[in-house]
Amino acid sequence: MRARFKIERMPSQCWLGKMMMLTLLVALTCGVPALLAGGGPNVSGAKLYIQQNNLDQALSVLMKEINTVNDKNEDAWYLLGYVYARQKKYDDMMDAFNRAVELKSKFHDKGIKIGKDSGTQFHSAFGVDMILKVVWGNAFNSAVKQFNNAVNATDDSSRDKSFGLAIDGFKTAATIMPDSTLAYRNWAAALLNAGRSEESIEPLRKAVEIAPNDKETRLMLAQVYSNNSRDEEALGLLEQLWEEGERTTSVADVLSRIYVRTKDFDGAKKIYQEAILANPDNFQFRYNYGTILLEVQDYDGAVTQLEKAYELDPESPDINYNLGAAYLNRGVSAREAIPEDSEDKSYLADFEAAFPFLEKSIKMNPDDENTWMTLGRIAGQLNKISLAGYAFSKGELERSAMGEKVVVGMPSDALKTILGEPDRVKALESEQFGNIEEWVYRERSKAAGKLAIPEPLNVYVADGRVDALMVIK
Repeated sequence: MRARFKIERMPSQCWLGKMMMLTLLVALTCGVPALLAGGGPNVSGAKLYIQQNNLDQALSVLMKEINTVNDKNEDAWYLLGYVYARQKKYDDMMDAFNRAVELKSKFHDKGIKIGKDSGTQFHSAFGVDMILKVVWGNAFNSAVKQFNNAVNATDDSSRDKSFGLAIDGFKTAATIMPDSTLAYRNWAAALLNAGRSEESIEPLRKAVEIAPNDKETRLMLAQVYSNNSRDEEALGLLEQLWEEGERTTSVADVLSRIYVRTKDFDGAKKIYQEAILANPDNFQFRYNYGTILLEVQDYDGAVTQLEKAYELDPESPDINYNLGAAYLNRGVSAREAIPEDSEDKSYLADFEAAFPFLEKSIKMNPDDENTWMTLGRIAGQLNKISLAGYAFSKGELERSAMGEKVVVGMPSDALKTILGEPDRVKALESEQFGNIEEWVYRERSKAAGKLAIPEPLNVYVADGRVDALMVIK
């Protein structure tokens, strides 16, 4: 791996003949004054300081050489870069090494040997290319370590600090070897994980510039563009990837989401039609296509695609919810199309079909209030009154609270000491929720010292504990 600063131009050679006139002519036309050569007392002093591991003094005499004696002393520039590398001043190191190899290209492969050089990871004799590889590896590996520390951090302060160090480390690695996409991509990943999404665009663009055929990096940049509402820039990359045959789930997902966001539903549908044609057994293609059709109210098409997705993977909460929603919405649409005085109840078949999918979805994701509310709507339509009440009480938590004395999760016996025996006890109709009882309180408790019921109350008890409660208003 070569650094970008490599100088291809080689110094010209002077052919020295035996005749004095020829020698003089050559000296006049291509001779190099002695001042351009390396060495000198300041360089010798710097070598001595490096032997003593006194890098600050070495730096001082080298700067004196370059600033006041000979700014073309290649040895001074090389040793200056070496000292900066030891001090981890990488921007200055790059400037010095660039100047050194410009003056003497052999410094790429071979440096200046210093006896008793105390460098532990690299020595002055290594040459620029080898030193840069070592420095790059140290910076990159240190950044990886900080990145992992951030991922595993137990508090925000430690996380932010480690991500900051990782970002700086990957940026340094990119500076040291600017033709390596790996450093730029990891730099961007650290920024993304630190929540600095927009800042990750520049390193990703640089990585794409270096490796324009790298599909993974182009997709990563397109995703960042999309997340920062730069849809036009994202579309250019994504449509190019799609036309190149990159018909992956990731490309289809981001591309179709942009189409949906920009109301180009035909474009989104076309993406998944082409994707499914190439890969009909891809769950994500079927699921996403069905979801788009649900969005544009093509309920028949949505049911068809989501049913096929369900056959491929029936255990996802999302597929169960969306398939239930597709049936529900189709039923609602059919009901709205029926005249008010009609006896047609055929739409209930779609409600019946939706019900088990939403029950299964809520079992997988019991804290989803939106699913509880949808399940309650369907249960009400199917005259499953107890289950509807339970679902609504789980979905509208602000209607479930009666104060500190009656709380969800308390033992059911404790509830009875407060409210007394319920007026009525009934099991829920749903097979999925068969272990839940509905306790109905309609009147004030007559027992002295017990809490009066401010409103009629339905309490849902599961396995001896209060699971939900709903005030009837």
